[in-house]
Amino acid sequence: MNIYMDQLVAKNYDRYYQTGIGKFVDRVEKALIRKYLNQIFSCEMLELGCGTGHWTRFFCEEGFQVTAIDESGAMLEQARMKNIPNADFLKADAASLPFEDQRFSVISSVTMFEFVENVDRILDEIDRLLKPGGYLVAGWLNALSETAKSKDSDETFRHACFYTPAEIERLLARFGVPLLSYGVYYSSGFELLDGTKNQNTVQPAFIASLVQKN
Repeated sequence: MNIYMDQLVAKNYDRYYQTGIGKFVDRVEKALIRKYLNQIFSCEMLELGCGTGHWTRFFCEEGFQVTAIDESGAMLEQARMKNIPNADFLKADAASLPFEDQRFSVISSVTMFEFVENVDRILDEIDRLLKPGGYLVAGWLNALSETAKSKDSDETFRHACFYTPAEIERLLARFGVPLLSYGVYYSSGFELLDGTKNQNTVQPAFIASLVQKN
């Protein structure tokens, strides 16, 4: 079930980033992803699962020319309304994309893998499209986090498949040796613990990864 096909969900999606918690989480996640982007020469990027274009705007601001795809027409409608410079949006299935082999030097995807039916098919397509020496930058939801423990009671996450750090490393090992970094530490009461003395008493909710294709 893909709730992101719903027009109302798409229309309200970005409201989270206007809340106090949403702004904090956004800063943490972007700082982790930016650390990896700084290791990559700015160029054309393929973004998978772009949704409303929230991360698309960020990637463009970081100097990339982004081809952003999503299979939800409702989410893409919201993305196109933002008129993001240096971004092109395309409705397409991430498991079967209309691009030639080894087209891209950089492919990104932030919290998309959790919502796909067959992650291996997506990774096969990424492998086909990514040039040797190219980079895959991704954001993941941690299966060991407090968020994961309560996901069955959340309408957004209950159909999602979260991943442990070990599972992420295994999935990405086909490309090379992945780097992982962590952030968004929620307590059991969903207080944010990032930067506090209690941060390391819980598992992080967000995992950023970078891997260079062999």
